[in-house]
Amino acid sequence: MKKLYVILPLAMILCFMIGCQDKAAMAELEQFRAQAALEEQNKKIVRRYAEEEDKGNLLEIIDEIVAPDVIYHYPNNVTVNGLESIKESSPQFHKAFPDLKHTIEFQMAEGEYVTTRYTWKGTHKGKYLGVEPTGKELTFTFIDVGRVKDGKIVEAWIELDFLGVMQQLGMELKPKEDESLR
Repeated sequence: MKKLYVILPLAMILCFMIGCQDKAAMAELEQFRAQAALEEQNKKIVRRYAEEEDKGNLLEIIDEIVAPDVIYHYPNNVTVNGLESIKESSPQFHKAFPDLKHTIEFQMAEGEYVTTRYTWKGTHKGKYLGVEPTGKELTFTFIDVGRVKDGKIVEAWIELDFLGVMQQLGMELKPKEDESLR
């Protein structure tokens, strides 16, 4: 009988420990599920931006998915600040490439950050970066790392090969002339 008094409390402690571990594991699992759901929601927001831009509807929905104080970082330390600046530049780009289509090659998310690799295809039908329309079809890739907070894009880092784009438009790269040789 004395053994029962010793074993019973030990058994109860063991059951309590196992029960606590299950609760901790379940809490960790729920946290993991919530994080995965948030990351999937953030990926959808970034995809929606591309889809609506392809349709020519970006300006109609941009307030829903982009923060007013958004910051876009482009190559060569070019930064565009604020939603109004994005609203001004987007129609100009769409006029230059009215049939532009994004293909998402892959997307990854971690926390607030969504990395997307796109292939863009479009016909140059309007003035772009000072280049008159050429009628040429362009294909180029770019990578966008966006930061999404509270359901809106708040910041993005965009990397693309502007030199390759300009070469597809018929521009040539040549060295500057040496002024001292004149």
